[in-house]
Amino acid sequence: MKTKNKIANYFIVFLVIMLLNFLFPRLMPGGPISYIDSGHNKSFEMTEEQKQAVESYYGLDESIFVQLTSYVKGIITADFGNSISYQTSVIDLIMVHAKWTILLVSVSTIFMFIIGIGLGLISGWLQHKKNDGLLFTSMISIGAVPGFVLGMLSLLFFSTELGLFPFGGSATQFLFVEEGLAGYFSTITDVLYHAALPISVLTIAGVTSIYLLIRNSTVEILNEPYMYAAEAKGLKRRKILVRHALKNAILPIFTLLTLRVGLLITGAILVETVFSYPGIGKLLQEAILQRDYPLMHGLFFVFTITILCTNLIADFIYPKLDPRMRKEEV
Repeated sequence: MKTKNKIANYFIVFLVIMLLNFLFPRLMPGGPISYIDSGHNKSFEMTEEQKQAVESYYGLDESIFVQLTSYVKGIITADFGNSISYQTSVIDLIMVHAKWTILLVSVSTIFMFIIGIGLGLISGWLQHKKNDGLLFTSMISIGAVPGFVLGMLSLLFFSTELGLFPFGGSATQFLFVEEGLAGYFSTITDVLYHAALPISVLTIAGVTSIYLLIRNSTVEILNEPYMYAAEAKGLKRRKILVRHALKNAILPIFTLLTLRVGLLITGAILVETVFSYPGIGKLLQEAILQRDYPLMHGLFFVFTITILCTNLIADFIYPKLDPRMRKEEV
């Protein structure tokens, strides 16, 4: 597929998703005003005049076409206005929370790929043996458990029973921090301490797919004629595994990496909710519950751009890594 066609297809997908992102929140039962006036705050009850004033301020009393026009302007200018529930800029709010999600996703991705590639190589090398069967069964069993279930189980065991980790949050509240280098390291240690369980859960929940891909690729490569030739030459098993099997089996990982970015972000929504971690996943959950249209629009926009850009990058770079793809495109 030519470059122009690829970009055009991605642009069409972007437009369709952006339209759905505008429509879906408004198709949900209730709305921002209904949430505010639904009894969540017993000490406050809005009058009809106050409801009309809030609707007018956020443009909710306008026609659907006018609201869509404002929404499109927000996409073009990357300005979705103020959040209804937080009373602050949507973009500023996302920037504050995004750093925590980036921490979880980036660190868990590194661990996920290191563990998945290592175990996949070992399992592929030990194919049809007892240890391979045990490892394969264990990884399949772990991969069948949803991330939020792993999160709840880890909270019950490591936080409730053993008291080794906190129940939630990204840092200790009202923590006294010393000045200088000692305070800097104590802050980092506290942040990593709170992120340890969410990172572990995201890693465990996503490692199975990488393990299976590497294992299957390794099994196929080990059955290639040139691998038998390498063994016949007397090369050590470790050298064969690293220099030949790993080099060829790791190519599909690049494509999987781009796909995992989107899955990790969506998985982080559930994990952040379980651990009350203040990332954009937890922010999206609150925005949906509160029917905060501007905040939902901004978050959906960020998710869409992130996933489409990573896939577009993969489409352009993968053919350069794999000569077979270049031949197919010619």
